[in-house]
Amino acid sequence: MSTFALDELDREIIRLLQADGRMPFLKIANRLGLAEGTVRRRVAKLLEEKVVRIVGITDPFKVGLNTVAVVGLKVERSQIDEIASALSELTEVRYAALSTGNYDLVIEVVVANNDQLLTFLVETLSDIPGINNTGTSIVLKVAKEDLAWDIPDQ
Repeated sequence: MSTFALDELDREIIRLLQADGRMPFLKIANRLGLAEGTVRRRVAKLLEEKVVRIVGITDPFKVGLNTVAVVGLKVERSQIDEIASALSELTEVRYAALSTGNYDLVIEVVVANNDQLLTFLVETLSDIPGINNTGTSIVLKVAKEDLAWDIPDQ
């Protein structure tokens, strides 16, 4: 994974978009003392290079997905990429990552209720070869969820 060289102007544009992903380019330009075309080109480049994504984030609890769980998986390490790929295809999986520590993979699962979580854990995961063991923690309350973080100087 290559690093994209950001300058201070890119960082400022990103900070503004993190605060409001729908902020018009003209407003960004006015705040930064730039031409709208400059902002438009910069944002297009950031999107093209996949430095930023502008998406709508849904609160699962507000749309009826009331069970959120973090699941750690111990897997056959020779199959870890295939398993991660299979997990990534599942609509119930919102996040999947290879990890160190007690588990080889960690996923976040979002479903409507505990019955659907049980079905996911017992049936859906058993259909994926190479998963040896799982550990599940149900999220009772989200204390913080922040998808915007500070961008380090390079």
